[in-house]
Amino acid sequence: GFACLCYGICVGMMLHALDVDCALVFGLASFLLAFIPEVGAFFAMALPMPVIAFDSRLPTPWLTLLVATAGQLCLKFVFANIIEVKLVENDSIMKMHPVVTLLTVTFFGSVWGPTGMLLSVPIMTYFKVMLLSDRIPAAY
Repeated sequence: GFACLCYGICVGMMLHALDVDCALVFGLASFLLAFIPEVGAFFAMALPMPVIAFDSRLPTPWLTLLVATAGQLCLKFVFANIIEVKLVENDSIMKMHPVVTLLTVTFFGSVWGPTGMLLSVPIMTYFKVMLLSDRIPAAY
């Protein structure tokens, strides 16, 4: 949640710095869509494209579009490959053995195909957190 919030704020600030209309709305959309594994951030990147491309106030809308898209790709790279990895690495509940991850991807891939492979790790992580949560009473 915290990494998604920071990602949304950074996207909103970057688009605001580029003088894009509705930058805060696109930042909020980036925050919300970042919760969808793998593809959510790319949908969020596509949302401001028509607004930037057809904005007559911008002196060079295509250059602004290129900078905005490249900036969002860089932010996604940094957050997904550095910040989120460090956050998960330090959380003992979220750690999973690589063999468990491979078995999960294999199982869900055989059940649901490529979609199952994409969703396998978030589903397994959810089940692990649910099983090891302190909020579940001991009687269960």
